[in-house]
Amino acid sequence: MTHQISIIVLLASLLIVSACSEESTLVSKAVAMPSANMSGAKSEGALSAEAIKIILQKKLPGIEISSIEPSPKEGFFQVFYNGQILYVSADGEFVFTGNLLGLVENGPVNLTEQAMSLKSSEQAPVRAKAIAALSEKDMVVFKAKDEKHVISVFTDVDCAYCRKLHKEVPQLNASGVTVRYLAFPRAGVGSSAYDKLVSVWCADDKQLAMNNAKLKRQFSPKSCSNPVASQYQLTRDFGLSGTPALLLSDGELIAGYAPHAELIKHLKSKTKQKASSAKKSEQAAES
Repeated sequence: MTHQISIIVLLASLLIVSACSEESTLVSKAVAMPSANMSGAKSEGALSAEAIKIILQKKLPGIEISSIEPSPKEGFFQVFYNGQILYVSADGEFVFTGNLLGLVENGPVNLTEQAMSLKSSEQAPVRAKAIAALSEKDMVVFKAKDEKHVISVFTDVDCAYCRKLHKEVPQLNASGVTVRYLAFPRAGVGSSAYDKLVSVWCADDKQLAMNNAKLKRQFSPKSCSNPVASQYQLTRDFGLSGTPALLLSDGELIAGYAPHAELIKHLKSKTKQKASSAKKSEQAAES
């Protein structure tokens, strides 16, 4: 009985879908990787990544694995799933979650965080293409009068941090940031959260319905042909696990709430960097 309870607890800890994501960090930290053994899972008796995937899918049914790679620690794979990482021994017999820290000269380095950041950067073009293919008529859009930036936000009306971000939409709009909402019912299709989002997307005035849902906790049940399920599927494809999840036009993912002042500063910085890169490219072409 104790063994069965332990298995249930492990599954719950691995497969739980994150609730509202807390404040996001928009400052990138450049740190050196440990110079220790980085041969990853290449050890005697190691299974292939595909074999590890089969084992995990059998023993942890429901896990949505996006990729499996050797980890910085020899004898272990790092498994990317639902926007998270878990570590599996090369023989497929042990699993652990949490942050893998590497000890370097200046102190510990969060290798899990680095791996997640790198994976997110690699997937940015895919996210950008998918979002660009969507029509704004299938979103709930709060458009800036003098639009300078556009952010697409996967949201759930039951999320406290989503409500906190929504309260700052006027400030974002005033600074030229258009906010486009996409549906992310964290509990899945058919859930209460799903029904609430459907009522927003099916409302005659979607902006008013979103305001009422997030700021007043008021809902008017309504149904129609809607994109909520397909947008939820996008969150699965992107490996998102929490709300709000902000996507910029280049596919950059900001996981969690970001104060409007920091978000605006980040958007301006990206615009400045893009302009600088374009100017350097022009100069190089002319020389």
